[in-house]
Amino acid sequence: MADNLNSDMAQAFAYMSKSSVLNRLYAAKLKQDGWTLHSKLLRAIARAEEIHARRTLMYIRGKIGDTAEYLEKMLQCKHLDTTRNYPQISEQLNETGNKKAAEAFGQFGDVAKVHLHLLEKVIEQGNHDSINYYVCQICGNIAMDKPSLKCSVCNAVPEKFKIED
Repeated sequence: MADNLNSDMAQAFAYMSKSSVLNRLYAAKLKQDGWTLHSKLLRAIARAEEIHARRTLMYIRGKIGDTAEYLEKMLQCKHLDTTRNYPQISEQLNETGNKKAAEAFGQFGDVAKVHLHLLEKVIEQGNHDSINYYVCQICGNIAMDKPSLKCSVCNAVPEKFKIED
């Protein structure tokens, strides 16, 4: 019974997370099309679903555990993303002729390498409040201190980077 409940909660978490992302995408399109009220509502629903997903994850995983263990797990996950997960998916997409999606997953792998490097660096150097991180809104790349003239992964302009506070 408990296993089924945990499985159902995991499925609910995945649904909420996916729905939140889709609602944000459609909210942006609605705003672009001039449907501002609809856009605001979908963004509000997306935020609510993010809250639901976070709370569900807490119930699934329990309270947040040891941060050092979590950072080590993140390093392992990013390493797998860069060496196996994203390259395999990109290769499979290329083989099926889906070049655009293959390119995106190639970029995800490149971004994961940046994330891995930044994680290693921050673990090595410790806590520095003076560093700012800027996230590319196109590919997810992260730049430290300030964005360069173009994103090193997708060539986006600096205006496409948002500071993470």
